[in-house]
Amino acid sequence: MYVKRASDNKIIGLSIEQSAEYPEFVSNNDPELLRFMQKNIPAYELANKELSHSKKLQHSDAELARVLEDLVELLTANGTIKFTELPMAAQVKLLNRKTLRHNMKTLDLLDEEADDSIMP
Repeated sequence: MYVKRASDNKIIGLSIEQSAEYPEFVSNNDPELLRFMQKNIPAYELANKELSHSKKLQHSDAELARVLEDLVELLTANGTIKFTELPMAAQVKLLNRKTLRHNMKTLDLLDEEADDSIMP
């Protein structure tokens, strides 16, 4: 780890990469480093929780996008709307996602049971 020190020479920050701000290498088992990490673990845990929530939200967004794609397919299949009635930007995005899913399925990157049809 590389550390940033205050004027009193106490560690005030960590980085895994050396930079002008974090110039000094300190061994992972350095007692001062370990004390700093123990004292600041709650802050690191909070950051990890926030990251975890962000990842969950991103996953939820992806799932919701698939629901909306399926909804568009259902509405076009039963004639409620025509695909060409959607705004051009929406058509392009839906077609791009269909192409991406098809390419991923071709490369065996998607679950084989997943239905990738959304438009005629």
